[in-house]
Amino acid sequence: MKPIGKVISWINTGASGIAGILVLLMVAHVSADVAMRYVFEKPLDSTILYVSAFYMVAIAFLPLGLVEERNSHIAVELMVENFPDKLQAFLLFIATLITASVTAGVAVRTGQEALAKYLTGAYSIESGGKVITWPTYFFLPIGFGMMSLVSTWKVIALITGKESGLSGLVIEDPYFTKEEPNV
Repeated sequence: MKPIGKVISWINTGASGIAGILVLLMVAHVSADVAMRYVFEKPLDSTILYVSAFYMVAIAFLPLGLVEERNSHIAVELMVENFPDKLQAFLLFIATLITASVTAGVAVRTGQEALAKYLTGAYSIESGGKVITWPTYFFLPIGFGMMSLVSTWKVIALITGKESGLSGLVIEDPYFTKEEPNV
């Protein structure tokens, strides 16, 4: 299981790295637009479109797999932390299974939409110029697909009681391991 988990982690890190690079490009793009606007009175065309349609979508959705891998989503555990350990483990399993299912459904649906936008050659017109926007629709199925893959891999790790190999997840739950505790 560890080699597959490491590959999943590597892909998540790569997607998040791309999002990080896009943050830097967005900062450079906006800075160049501001400089051009106020120094030369000639702003760059379509900066708002590039920021909102390209940079922000990628930055928001590409890292979803890594966020799930590291258990970094917002969680509220007001009552659950007081439940017995077995019940907490069961609820973790159910929540992870639901996450895997829902994100897989979202990935499929947004993938269908991305394909439709690709086939129609979706674009926007801003400042008199045509900007192709269909590639941005693929960031959502990639992000949600990776989140679903990570959640599914976590479910498999919970069922088998083996380490997932994901860099952000080490299962230390005694109810899902097959080793007997030392007494």
